[in-house]
Amino acid sequence: MSLRLSPVPALGAEPLAALHRGCFPEDPWNASAMAEILGLAGFFGRLAWQAGVPAGFALALDLEDECEILSLGTLPQHRRLGIARALLVEICREARRRHAEFAVLEVAIDNTAARALYAGFGFTQAGSRPKYYRRGNSSIDAVILRLPLAGDSLFA
Repeated sequence: MSLRLSPVPALGAEPLAALHRGCFPEDPWNASAMAEILGLAGFFGRLAWQAGVPAGFALALDLEDECEILSLGTLPQHRRLGIARALLVEICREARRRHAEFAVLEVAIDNTAARALYAGFGFTQAGSRPKYYRRGNSSIDAVILRLPLAGDSLFA
């Protein structure tokens, strides 16, 4: 696998929205929302490229002592190849470089693959958000997960 990670470009709202739509067709973020996120103070992110094409992304926000992972996705045809894991490692490493003590994120309660990935890193449940994600005409709960970043050599 020829995986390459690169910073999310500051002017990449349109292609990033298309990538998000490919990963999350039930609840995609549009270009306007992406532009707003890209312009937030403390924003950082990574794109994953496989064989020269975009395969996934991770978007995060530096909140000083905490890093919030806003969204992490891999296109369906690129899943189960370690891309999400590589993106998560790189985001947590950057968060540590920025002196964050914790990484936090929300994940749909029914997203077993993502929850297994996060559990494998040591994320634990810190709360929940009822009816947080849309699924067509219905909604699904999210769990809030938290990971201490200090002391883990994986993120050094």
